[in-house]
Amino acid sequence: MLTIKERDFSWMNSPKQWTEENGVLSLMTDAETDFWRKTHYGFIKNSGHFLYTDQDGDFELLVQFSGKYTDLYDQAGLMILLDNENWIKAGIEYVDGIQNASAVVTRDCSDWSVVALKDSPSTFFIKAKRGNDYVEISYSLDGKDFQLLRQAYFPPARSLRIGFMAASPKGKGFDLVFNDFKIIETIRE
Repeated sequence: MLTIKERDFSWMNSPKQWTEENGVLSLMTDAETDFWRKTHYGFIKNSGHFLYTDQDGDFELLVQFSGKYTDLYDQAGLMILLDNENWIKAGIEYVDGIQNASAVVTRDCSDWSVVALKDSPSTFFIKAKRGNDYVEISYSLDGKDFQLLRQAYFPPARSLRIGFMAASPKGKGFDLVFNDFKIIETIRE
């Protein structure tokens, strides 16, 4: 178990190289790691890195991070997991030399949404708002002004695993730093 900002965390697929100091998580992704289910490619991958904590009820989750993306599909951000067939990953995904705001929503089969970013931001903010039967994903380049990326149905559940996600589906691995992680518990409207 790892404590980041007073919470206990556990690894699903710990990377070979990682450190945590004063709430800052640094890691290098392992080669050929990913989270994906079925769609288009026909395979199931659960080998990506996921450092998680358990969270009950409705909440907002904010993650700030920066990475040195080098290979096709290098990715980092947040993850929300109910089980192996129901999960969301969102953040940056590197495609054809461009950083993209990205969201993958999986309900048995994965789908993928991206928005190309004009510049390669040195740091990125991704936020997820969890309601009873949905998750709303927004992103920001400055941590203040957020733009909606995706709203998706997500099955109601008492508790979810939430946290940091990173993977290198096609590459040798890349360096990444998660600078901030905030959970705000919300009251259902």
